[in-house]
Amino acid sequence: MPFARSLASIIIGTVLKTPPLLPPVAFPFSLSLRNNPNHMSQPSHEFRHHWRVVMAAAIGAGCGITGATTYSLGVLINPLSDAFGWTRTEVSAAKTFITLGFVLTAPFIGYVADKFGVRRIAMLSLLALAIAMLAMTQLNGNIFVFYGALLALAFAGCATTPLVWTRGVATWFEKKRGIALGLTLTGSGLAGVIAPAALSALINAYDWRAAFIGMAVAALLALIPVYFFFFENGRQTHQTSVPPNVALHSGFAVREAFRSRRFWQFGFGFMLIGAVVSALIVHLVPLLTDAGMTRDLAIKMASILGVAVILGRVTTGYLVDRFHPPYVAGFFLSMPIVGCLLLSGEPGSVWLVILAAVTVGIAAGSEVDLVPFLTARYFGLKAYGKIYGWIFVFFYAGVGVGPLFLGRMYDLYGNYNIALDVAIPTLALGVLAIVTMGKAPPFAKPQASL
Repeated sequence: MPFARSLASIIIGTVLKTPPLLPPVAFPFSLSLRNNPNHMSQPSHEFRHHWRVVMAAAIGAGCGITGATTYSLGVLINPLSDAFGWTRTEVSAAKTFITLGFVLTAPFIGYVADKFGVRRIAMLSLLALAIAMLAMTQLNGNIFVFYGALLALAFAGCATTPLVWTRGVATWFEKKRGIALGLTLTGSGLAGVIAPAALSALINAYDWRAAFIGMAVAALLALIPVYFFFFENGRQTHQTSVPPNVALHSGFAVREAFRSRRFWQFGFGFMLIGAVVSALIVHLVPLLTDAGMTRDLAIKMASILGVAVILGRVTTGYLVDRFHPPYVAGFFLSMPIVGCLLLSGEPGSVWLVILAAVTVGIAAGSEVDLVPFLTARYFGLKAYGKIYGWIFVFFYAGVGVGPLFLGRMYDLYGNYNIALDVAIPTLALGVLAIVTMGKAPPFAKPQASL
């Protein structure tokens, strides 16, 4: 196929630094990033010059392992349980094994990103993720094969996480870094809106395998904007040799971060927050169906959660550029406490269920936006990838355990009430750790221009 040949040649040519077999598509607007990737504009013009980088990163985030894959788990719990006779705890462990892959690879990906840049590893990972998604269609009912396949899926998509996309975007923005990162990560929020309904339609029309095929196609399509628009500021290309962005050399080294109280406080806080929020996201559809909702209505509620994720990311990104970031974090990340209270027992009305989904979605949007922003603000860009990689370990350790805990509580007690009661103080403790981080070091303050 001509398109497949062209796409393959582009990927291989990018990795091996050789020209693609077919020339890049001519666009009606200037690809200024390719001609001058080290250009840094005045803050008021940052989006005018670099919006294409944000767009490409957002698409990559939405089609990557932490985008459609994460939001598909709630839709796949019941179909996989019905197809293979697995318990809810066994299927819920899917999140744990995917997270284990993140934890094992995050420090390494952070090192590679800082040393070699993120563009090539992002493209290779999207391709590998698509192949791994197709391999998931060959599941045969053995739960251990399922877990192994999920671990391989996480390894394949390890460079499609927010660590990679935010590393590229952060190098282009200073004054508007918060909103730029927020918009970047709306890609996964859009996946939260689109994926539940789209994948459910594929499952209803065919079976659970169609959902994995759909996600594979999305990952392949994401390669196109990433190839043309996703570049780092300060990375030389064969077309230019402009001095790198000096902000890339400002901040903590990894060992300095390890000796900082804020690093451990940051990691511990987001480990607890990630555990609660991820558990609520993964179990939202079965939680609502157990409360008496039809599956179709529960999936629509899950789509509302995706809208709230987008709202949380954009709003948080806007506010952290203007107010003390830990206080902004405390406000948004404490919202799921209200959601837990509303979801305890049977929901009183559809509007209360919508409110509960919105509180969880806003927190989910905020947490993923806040981790990269606070990493850059408190530790700088010097070793951003490495430090974020270790923060990633803390965060996704919680993300992996939370859904498994909720699934286990359901299997033991037949409902989620006790698990939700435990979630409230756990979340409050995590939020407290973030709110008390204090003022950021002077080096981390954005500059007017470079």
